[in-house]
Amino acid sequence: MNDIVVNYEGDDIVAYNKLLFETFPQTLFDPEYLLSNSFLNSNDTKLQYGRGCVYRFEYKNIDLVLRHYHRGGVPAKFIEDKYLWTSLDKSRAMLEMEMLLKMHKAGLPVPNPAAVHIQKSGLTYRADIITVLIPNARTLSSMLMEDSISDKDWQRLGQVIKRFHQNNCNHADLNAHNIMLDQKKDVYLIDFDRSEIKASSGKWQMKNLERLKRSLVKLASADKKFNYNATDFSSLMQGYAK
Repeated sequence: MNDIVVNYEGDDIVAYNKLLFETFPQTLFDPEYLLSNSFLNSNDTKLQYGRGCVYRFEYKNIDLVLRHYHRGGVPAKFIEDKYLWTSLDKSRAMLEMEMLLKMHKAGLPVPNPAAVHIQKSGLTYRADIITVLIPNARTLSSMLMEDSISDKDWQRLGQVIKRFHQNNCNHADLNAHNIMLDQKKDVYLIDFDRSEIKASSGKWQMKNLERLKRSLVKLASADKKFNYNATDFSSLMQGYAK
């Protein structure tokens, strides 16, 4: 895409959003560098989301979030964070960055992508992505561990998911960890690894919703303090149907 600048340094590739930055140093993808140079300066800069950690830091007066790509499921037991290299355009980091740019430009509530890092090693690569922090936001899963949200909030969540579907955005892992709400209860979707723009069929949209429902039921089954019940998802579907 025209808004992405790509720099090569041997087997290291950094691609960044030129609408945000004139340059973007590779060192910002290293948590140890961030810590030693006071980019990370508070106890809440390292957070646990999904399969790995994310790191919050500030660069050029912009609050950012660093996430390393980790495998999930059975492959993670054998290959934690390596992927088969074919080309930059087909790397998971670049695909996610390009998709986030498209959705952000379309006005969808997603993090604005800042930069990605790909480190090649023979036939494989590791990768990281940095996005702009969504201010004062928490995951739906962490919020429901402390309190319930209103029927209106559930309906709003359904309406936001419908917006993504209307824009042919197929989220590969729509679950309670990949939905965030800010202080005003505005809804955002995050982590678009392996997601894609896909022609509307009605089938994948329902699979998205079923996946989200399964994650909520699983969290509620694992902890009685988790504030979720079947009527909540009915409210979400009411919002989706509007």
